[in-house]
Amino acid sequence: MSSRKIALTGLALAALTLTACSKQESSQKEQDLNWSVGGEITTMDPSKATDVVSFSQMINSMEGLYRNSKDGQSPGLATSAQVSKDGLTYTFNLRKSKWNDGTPVTAQDFVYSWRRTVNPKTEAEYSYLFSGIKNADAIQNGKKPVSSLGIKAEGKSISWSSL
Repeated sequence: MSSRKIALTGLALAALTLTACSKQESSQKEQDLNWSVGGEITTMDPSKATDVVSFSQMINSMEGLYRNSKDGQSPGLATSAQVSKDGLTYTFNLRKSKWNDGTPVTAQDFVYSWRRTVNPKTEAEYSYLFSGIKNADAIQNGKKPVSSLGIKAEGKSISWSSL
């Protein structure tokens, strides 16, 4: 290899290295993400979604108590979790967060959503996923009121009881 090619290669590598090491300027500018899907989104209602496209969009635009990560699960909206000594009650403390319109996410939002999902009037196909929550099966069978679901909001935390 000629000395000129070696010099040009060295110069190019140096430029790349210096570029990679340069200070990145933080930006407070609003950014947009355009997302393409290979099908029609039938609903963005977590209680009513049954198709892959809708679920994929909700996973990519909403956050749950935990997130999937390379290490398994990491906190999402939950900052911490406690399990009662008898193993039947789970309490999650929520971090400060906002909906897309700027209103705060509250523990009561979870209570509303879970009650709505088990309510037979909602006709949620995946309501059976809540069958481990106290009174969920009885509510779905019309034997107990929706308000008896074993979930409650207390300040910035939610608790639910299993069977």
